[in-house]
Amino acid sequence: MPNKVFKMVVKDLDFVGEILSVGITKKGVIKEGADPDSVTIPQMKVALNNHIVPSLYSFVSKKKAESWKRKVIKKLDQMEGN
Repeated sequence: MPNKVFKMVVKDLDFVGEILSVGITKKGVIKEGADPDSVTIPQMKVALNNHIVPSLYSFVSKKKAESWKRKVIKKLDQMEGN
């Protein structure tokens, strides 16, 4: 079962559709050598930068993708602080 880090990113990415948000996030996490069940915040940040956000460029503008990334990283930072 995916952990809260994975679920948060998928939920926030839902603007591209549920199936696509799960697929993009899962593929990005796996490419970083992690899995949805145990991905850590640092691993998710790397996956966002290296795979997830670049994948979004096919579906939304670069500006929107980068704006979304900043918002999600802020949420991840808040999760890390708790």
